[in-house]
Order: sequence, then structure tokens, then C-alpha cells
Amino acid sequence: MIRSILLVQSSLGAMCVAVLMPAAASAQEAPTAAQTQGALASLEAESGDAIVVTGSRITREGYEAPTPVTVVGAEQIQRDARASIGDTIRDLPAVGSSTSPANGQGSSGIVAGTSGLDTINLRQLGNVRTLVLFDGQRVVASNINGSVDIRTLPQMLVERVDVVTAGAPAAWGSDAVSGVVNLVLNKRFEGLRLSGDYSNTHEWDYRRVRFQGAAGSSFADGRGHVIVSGTYQDSPQTVFAGKRDWNKDTALMQNPAYTPDNAEPRYITVDNVGVSQATTGGLITAGPLRGIQFVGPNADPVEFDFGQVNGPLSFMGDQEQFLASFVNLNSAFEQKTFFGYASYDFAPCLRVSAQLNYGRTDAANASVPLLTRLGNLTIQRDNPFIPTSIQRQMDQPGLTTLRMGTTNLNNIPMGSEYTLDLVSNTVGIPTAFLERTLKRGVLTAEGDIGSDWSWNAYFQRGHLDFYQETINNHIDANYDRAIDAVVAPVGNAAGIAPGTIVCRSTLTDPTNGCAPLNIFGYGVASQAAIDYVNVQPGHNWTNQDLVQEVFAASMQGVLPFGLAAGPIAVAFGAEHRMEKAVSRADEGAINRIYAQGNFAPFRGRYTAKEAFVELDVPLLSDTVIQSLSLNAAGRMTDYSTSGQVDTWKVG
Repeated sequence: MIRSILLVQSSLGAMCVAVLMPAAASAQEAPTAAQTQGALASLEAESGDAIVVTGSRITREGYEAPTPVTVVGAEQIQRDARASIGDTIRDLPAVGSSTSPANGQGSSGIVAGTSGLDTINLRQLGNVRTLVLFDGQRVVASNINGSVDIRTLPQMLVERVDVVTAGAPAAWGSDAVSGVVNLVLNKRFEGLRLSGDYSNTHEWDYRRVRFQGAAGSSFADGRGHVIVSGTYQDSPQTVFAGKRDWNKDTALMQNPAYTPDNAEPRYITVDNVGVSQATTGGLITAGPLRGIQFVGPNADPVEFDFGQVNGPLSFMGDQEQFLASFVNLNSAFEQKTFFGYASYDFAPCLRVSAQLNYGRTDAANASVPLLTRLGNLTIQRDNPFIPTSIQRQMDQPGLTTLRMGTTNLNNIPMGSEYTLDLVSNTVGIPTAFLERTLKRGVLTAEGDIGSDWSWNAYFQRGHLDFYQETINNHIDANYDRAIDAVVAPVGNAAGIAPGTIVCRSTLTDPTNGCAPLNIFGYGVASQAAIDYVNVQPGHNWTNQDLVQEVFAASMQGVLPFGLAAGPIAVAFGAEHRMEKAVSRADEGAINRIYAQGNFAPFRGRYTAKEAFVELDVPLLSDTVIQSLSLNAAGRMTDYSTSGQVDTWKVG
């Protein structure tokens, strides 16, 4: 990776929080418990404030929760200089494969709206089972599946990231099945920080540019504080699998040497695996002429070696990898974010703050090429695009049809430099362009009651507007009409000049606009046929609105009684959450006329009411055992759709 970095920072007496690994440590190594606790203790001593880590709601001074927490600090984040905090978090051992614009996860599908998302998948249980919080508060989902795009959050103002993978549902929410990722905001940031970075691959085909800025200042003798930040990122290029030499089109296939009685493995890993039932120029897949493929612009008939066939795939034959070479390794995207924060201390018992967050992502990705034409096309004998030599062979056994398979990529030049614009003019590769806009506002009130108790309450409303348009998605009925070509006969009722190649349907309906599609050979699909088969811009779309409203309140402190080892600490609270979604789609999608992207309109909402309590009971202190305490938490959740759920933990 080639990268140049510009970093300008002005600090006006403020402390920058950092819980980090030693400078010589690898970015892939998680900080040890000793490093984490030591850094937190040092940080707390410098700031004079209690540092509350996400492992527990208990905030008693000196308290150590039995919950394992991985902490990634600001210095490590700045040192790594990744395009996203998500890239640093995904290095942690607890994180599984997660959707990111910079990897293939979510970059080869157009249905789920995952292109351009930056998510965290703890324990490989799925993004939706990972609860993502920003400064301990919820964030509206960024797509209909419930994933939160952390790239829309103010990453320059994140002082640390807490990752909890045990006991999280009882403490933070029953939906935190695999754990919690909490991006902690640096509310004390002062000064000005500007940065810019550029990166590219060794092939110079995946450039990324990012500019960030943040400014903060206190006022009213330190009782008030205001922070603003903004980010602009641009990554306009798409890298396809076919551009990389390391891509060997490897797959797990059945071993042809295996029998139930020998010692051979049943499955083997094989390179150069391709499609067995289709080729770029067309392949006859059934009947006496099975195994004839058509190559070149003249559709020359050539024998096809099927090799070892495993369902739709094969190896050790003439199978093509042309189809697989169009798998996206990343998503092209552009992103803009803005964040504002203001707080004011009216009294020790009351601090009020407000947040405003705006994020806009424009992304594009090509889908996995359509696999719906693998040997299931029926071509009539009178189709004029069939080579004359093949028509003669059909006449000998009296064949009236051919069973065919095609990848629908015959209009892409072999060996060309693949780009999103190029694949956007095929019959076989739909391309999605999406816009994702986040608007989020949070109002928080908090304070201290005496020296032992504190409270916190917040209201959050988030709105996500999602719009996706799919181009180059073919209309099934139009495709079927276009490949059924004939020569217009003399005296036809449609008045078409004799000898003209037309769609069979045009002879009975001259106004249907059908243009014949040639699937025999390379580079022979006419632009008129492509335009007829594919959906036109502005027609295949979906628009989704996601809304989240949260009201949550909690208190934490020390009870006036306890055991001989010390007082009992407690945290308790409640939360009410409403989630709703509205999806709209075009008429074609509603009527399911497309090969993909038949988005359905729907409307739905649910509410969740939660109450929790957490206790820490000291049992022994400064005896044979230095310290022994019991930590327990329980949460009761009532979903309007599925009823009550109880979660608990004991440590």
C-alpha cells in the first residue's frame, strides 16, 4: 500500500484520551488486560475523571468488571491511518468477516443494499447481532437488515473503541447477542485538527482520498463546550477479481478419484473452476449436439470439454472463468459526514448536551453476473443467428430446437480493462447505484447526585433515507422475446421487409419494440437488443425510510449498606425504543418482471421496552483472598412483535 499522510493538530490545553498498544506492537495484536487497565488508570489519574469502560454499567471508583473488554485507543487509530476505524477494529480476533467498501463482503449483491457499508461482525454471528453504540447511545440502522455503518460517525473525535463479547445483552440490550462495539466520543476535544490521506494499490487501480477536520472550544469559563467535525472520502474505482493474478477461481469440488472404499478425500480444493453449462459465445447443453460451443465474432462451432462436472461448475475441462472475473473486490463510493456537539453544565447535578449527525454515502457495485441462463434456453431451428453448419446438423436427426446456455457477456471484449462503465452495458451484469443519507439528533441530560450517585437520560431520533436504482438489469419477458429471432417472410402481416431479422413476436405485434438478440459468438449483441432487454434508467428502483426513536434513562451509585467487604454498587435503568421502516418500489419490481432486484413495498414497525439492573456485591476483601465480589445483571425486554425476553449474566 502506498500512502502519504498530512496531519496538522493544535491542542489548546486539552487532554487527548488514548488507550493503546505499545508503539512497536503489530496492528493485529489486541492490547492485553494489563496494558488496558494500566492505560486506563493512568488516563484517569491525568484527567481527574472516572473512565467508564463499556464492560459494565457500574461506575464505582476502582471497580473492575469481570467482563472481558478490548480497548482500542485514539493513538493506535491515528497510527494505523486506516481509511476507517472499522478497518482497525476488524483486525481484532473477536471480529469475523464484515461488510466494508474495501472488501468483497456486500460488494457483489444488489438486493440487500449493503454496498458501501462499513460494519462490524463480532464472533461471526452476523452484523445484525452486534450492537453498535456511539458514546453508549444507539444509532439508527443503515440498511433494512439492521447493520450500522460506522463510517458515518465522527471518526476523528473517537477517543477509544470498547469491544465487549461477553455478558453484553444483560448490560446493554438483548439484541447484543454477539457483543457490543462502543465508539466513545471525546467530549473534551479542544483546538483544531486537520488531516488528509491518500492511498492506492500496487496496481494503481484503487485510489482513496480522505480529508477530515475537527474543531472544539470551551466557553463560559469552561461550563460550556462545542465541537464540530467533518469528513469527505472518495474512492471512485472498482476492482474486479479478474484484475488480480492471485485470483485462481478456486472452489471446493467433489474429488473424481473418491469412492466409499478408498482413502481419497471426498472433496478437494481446485483452481480454475468455471461454469459447466454456459459460455460467453453460447453452449449447446443437451441433445445430439451437446458439447458444441460458439467462439469468435463468426460463432465458429468448437467442441467443448465439460471436464469434471459438479452441478453448475466444472474443472479439468474448457470451462470459462470469464464470468467469475467480474466479481467485485470492493465498492466504489463517495461519502460526506458532518457532526456537531454542544454541552453546558448548569450545575453539578445537571449537564445538558446535544448532538447532530449527518452522513451521505453514494456507492455503486456490479452484481454477480446472472446465472439464470445456465443451459435453460430453448432456441428454435429457424433462428437466423444459428450457424448454417449447425442448422444442417440439426436437420439430419430432425431437431427443431437447441438447448443452450450463455453468460450473456458476449458484448464485452475479451481481455479488455474491466470498469464499472463497461460492465454496465452488458445483458448479464446488473449494476446498482445507491444513495444513503443519515440524519441523527440526540439530546442528553446527566449529572451527579452527591459523591456516590450519577444519572443519565437521552432521547435519540435517527432517520435513514435509502435510494437504490439498478441499471442493466434485464427484463425476463423481453429477453425471452429477443432471443427468439426469425427472418421476416414474404408478405408478412406486419409489413416488414422480407429477409429482415426480427423478433418472432414482432410479426404479430409490430409495435412491441423488440430487437433481436444474438447469443451466438463474441461481440455480436446489438446495442438495440441490449437496450430492449435491459431496464431503462429510472425504472428499477427502491426507496426505503428507516426511523429509530430511543428514550433511555439510567442511574448508578453505591447503596448505603453492604457486607463487611464493602458497600454494594448498583446500576439500573429503562429504555423505550421504536423502529419503523417504509419501503417503496417501482411497478416493474412490484410485478417481479426483472431478473434481480424485484424489491417489494412494505411498511412495518415495532417497539421494545427494556429494564435492567446490575449489582456488584463485595464478598471478601484483604483476607486469604485479596478481593472477591459477585457481579450480576439482568434485563427484561418486551418486544411488541415477539413478547418478553429475559437475559442475565453472573461474574
